[in-house]
Amino acid sequence: MPARWLEVSIRATAEAAEALTALFEQVGHGGVVVEPELVAGGEVDEVVPAPGAFATLRTYIPEGLDLDARRRRIEESVGVLRAFDLAPMDELTFRWISEEDWANAWKRHYAVQRIGRRWVIKPRWQEYAPRTGDLVLDLDPGMAFGTGLHPTTQLVLEALEDLDAGGEVDGTRLLDLGTGSGILAIGAARLGAADVLALDVDEVAVTAARENVARNGLQGVVRVERGTLGEEAPGFVPVPGYELEAAVDGALVNIVARVIGERAPAIARALRPGAWLVASGIIADRESEASGPLRDCGLRLERRTERGDWVTLVCRRDAAPAAG
Repeated sequence: MPARWLEVSIRATAEAAEALTALFEQVGHGGVVVEPELVAGGEVDEVVPAPGAFATLRTYIPEGLDLDARRRRIEESVGVLRAFDLAPMDELTFRWISEEDWANAWKRHYAVQRIGRRWVIKPRWQEYAPRTGDLVLDLDPGMAFGTGLHPTTQLVLEALEDLDAGGEVDGTRLLDLGTGSGILAIGAARLGAADVLALDVDEVAVTAARENVARNGLQGVVRVERGTLGEEAPGFVPVPGYELEAAVDGALVNIVARVIGERAPAIARALRPGAWLVASGIIADRESEASGPLRDCGLRLERRTERGDWVTLVCRRDAAPAAG
């Protein structure tokens, strides 16, 4: 591991954050930390995003030979976004941090939180006495995306509860594409999924997810691999596509609208007829970038939920997907 990391951060509205997240994921190392501006309330530090609020995005670049190229790409890409004046954003900031600080930089923003009807997200380093019916997810996300703070993650967990109420999670074979910390895969396993394949393009996320799966005692249910669906994923370290051995009963895809649209044919092929898809990470103004390709691939929209500026879609594959 490097001795130092360059922390790259920027404060932006949700519309700009969608494009910035995709950029940070490609150039940074370990995914993206998204810290929405929140309104606190509830009995267990329940938090919700303020409508139209800004969020601070952070990613980290290891000290090394390609650091200058990565920094230059971020600066140039943010400059292009700013030139088009697509959405408000502050200036980029950079600072050096040690490896120890890198591993712990985000923890001050992370507390026990209750989501939906039964979910409780418990940081590994905090105590919590479960109540009857609680579904506790014991997590140490490291620098991987998936702390439960972001509304996209919250909406997927709530959608999982609804699917479970209809008997569509217990005993199923599922896919979690872009697993991050593994929070959604672990949640599905907590609801009784029999087999979950969790994929992510980032090695740090894969490591964090595997450790969280083990921490929750779910190694026999959740398998974490580095990869993506469809063609090779771009980036400084390209990731080859991953082909499933058999179709799944459901899929969780919490990434960004553009990538969901690009991967829609591969996602549709991965679903058996009648299978469901929960697609999230979608900024409302770019919803069509995900919903259109999903529809074109034979996925029918069943339910749409929105929180702040973010949208989650629950879709169903009723027939064979279109070729693509």
